[in-house]
Amino acid sequence: MRSVLVRPVVIVTALGLSVATLAGCTGKTGEYAGQGAGIGAISGAIGGFVTAAIFGGNPVEAAAKSAVYGGAAGATAGAISGASADTAERDAYEAAQKEKRDRIRAKIGDDAFNGLAALAKCDHASARANADLAQKSSNADFALAGLWLEALAYSDQGQESSARAMYGDIIARDPKISDETAAELRRRELADGLSEIRGEYDLPKVCPA
Repeated sequence: MRSVLVRPVVIVTALGLSVATLAGCTGKTGEYAGQGAGIGAISGAIGGFVTAAIFGGNPVEAAAKSAVYGGAAGATAGAISGASADTAERDAYEAAQKEKRDRIRAKIGDDAFNGLAALAKCDHASARANADLAQKSSNADFALAGLWLEALAYSDQGQESSARAMYGDIIARDPKISDETAAELRRRELADGLSEIRGEYDLPKVCPA
């Protein structure tokens, strides 16, 4: 079986180390990252985790790295005061972070990425709407990301039967998933990761009913 279940405690440890690293940054890089923490950061963390889990790589490592570079999204939104930072240094930092975020978007597409951002905030309707758009893409990776996003959205709402009803399509379209057991393990891995990452960003691990 190729799908591996990532234990939540491992995710927490890795992300905790990442946050500690972020807090320990010195100079303006640390200032930018700290001030930029927010939905941009958690979107990058979840996007990195899901991308690595579906397409290969270390999901925990991807989430932890995203915790550092995802903060640039919040910074770009205006959290940084231009008067207190050197413009060239700030621009170079933000450009580097944007390049890293764009790598995730390039792999899973804008629709799936935006859907994961919505899911982080428990906006399941928007998450599923974006999942539907992603699944209509002619890009096989975008469509697959959308398929898993829909299953994850159902799972996050406690609608496990709806999520499991999608396993047939997932098995048919995901070359890494050979049977329902592998699909179940992957879904749980994604659900656990989503929950633990939310917790790292002081959001409710479980969405209100």
